[in-house]
Amino acid sequence: MNIQEIVTPIAKVVEDSFNGLLLPVSEMFNWVVIVGGVIGLFTWLRMQASFIKRDKQEGNIL
Repeated sequence: MNIQEIVTPIAKVVEDSFNGLLLPVSEMFNWVVIVGGVIGLFTWLRMQASFIKRDKQEGNIL
């Protein structure tokens, strides 16, 4: 028994799990990250607008 007989089945399991699990999930994960980023951007911009409006009313803006 040599090292190749030990490593080859382990490599095959890793490769199969990558092709069977990670590749199909990766596209959905990418879309979730993109949509989350867009929602976060709009939330942040809305919060900044409210902070600026409040500071203008209070006279704290430079």
